[in-house]
Amino acid sequence: MTNLVFRVGRVDVNFHDQILSGLKVCLCLDRFDVIDDKMTEEKAEREEKALEREAQRQVFEAEQAGMLWTRLLDFYEKEVEKQIKQGTWSQRQPCFLDSMSSLRRFTEGWKEFRAGDISPAEVTKLLHKLEAQGLAGSTLVRFLGDLRKVFDLALLNEIKGIDRNPTNGVSIKSRRRKRDEVLSRDEIKKLLVYAKLYEPQWYFIWSFAVCTGLRNGELFALKWTDFDLDSDHPLIRVSRSYNKRTREYKETKTGESREIPICGPLLEVINELKKWHLHEVGRTNKGESEFVLPRPGLWQNGYQAKVLREFCKEIGITPICFHSLRACFATELLRRGVPQIKVQAVGGWADMKSMTHYVRLSGINVKGVTDALDFSSPEAQISPSRTMMQAVGDHYRPTEEDLKGANPLATRRLHQI
Repeated sequence: MTNLVFRVGRVDVNFHDQILSGLKVCLCLDRFDVIDDKMTEEKAEREEKALEREAQRQVFEAEQAGMLWTRLLDFYEKEVEKQIKQGTWSQRQPCFLDSMSSLRRFTEGWKEFRAGDISPAEVTKLLHKLEAQGLAGSTLVRFLGDLRKVFDLALLNEIKGIDRNPTNGVSIKSRRRKRDEVLSRDEIKKLLVYAKLYEPQWYFIWSFAVCTGLRNGELFALKWTDFDLDSDHPLIRVSRSYNKRTREYKETKTGESREIPICGPLLEVINELKKWHLHEVGRTNKGESEFVLPRPGLWQNGYQAKVLREFCKEIGITPICFHSLRACFATELLRRGVPQIKVQAVGGWADMKSMTHYVRLSGINVKGVTDALDFSSPEAQISPSRTMMQAVGDHYRPTEEDLKGANPLATRRLHQI
């Protein structure tokens, strides 16, 4: 009877350990050799050494070829997360997560690319493709900036195979970085009146947006436990936001919580909203939701801007996107004399630079500037013996006697005829 011996050879190889800071590529090779009585132990060992040499050869080739784009993104993400914890990175955690989501989603076609092989032409081609898909210019500008950061960090860490930044020299013109559409006070009133009649769920959402200045994700994450309605000065505590891309609740955009006083009109909306919730509970036999605002499907799927813009067109007011309701909140407060520093604190803007745009939209920075201009002049003094047309000289041909008492205007006119 033949004796059978099973031998397993496994080689685990870590390469680029110093540069990749722990990123590993493991080449795992399994080989099952059936060895009969005639195959010696020495021959089996030679086979195993041959497998090990082959694995080392493949590792060497991988090192020379450079890092895959997906590996570079992994490296970038880990390095930036370290710097965010140390407080040395320019972006906050929520913004960085959005950036990583965009980088992975938009560069799906680069999965098999070596990072060092990506050229400026490839970057330009990708930007044109995304633009053709309808992405906004401002989104493309941010994406290009994120790409530049990835390659800058790779060059700083001397990642093998990357000797230049392919985004250098590549640019895309943003159609408009800041939106200028805001509603007037009368338009805001008209929006809410018509919404209450025809779009009751959106009426609550839009009312909260224009009365609190909350961002879209902050409105979506708003819970009843965030309200303090029992005190003499009711308010809302804002500490979280919802990211529709990652489908998770996180901190606010600035990473800080804030308190927003509840105005009288919004308090009335809240009371109406409570009645609406009670009606929905009775109609659907579901428990009362912990979240404050209704959640129409179009809002959950990210179509809130399109819904608002189309509704504005239907009722005949300035078409705006959802985020412009936040601008309406800021500009209305500024026009009513609320100090900029207070509007900034309540709205959750990180710095005064962000407020400059809303100050310009409100018009308070130029209010009264032209009041000092006065170009009015005394009434023209015309001789009692002469009519206006005679003084001007249209078709009037004076005699030498008439010219003795003529004013300079008539004299100039005479030479032009």
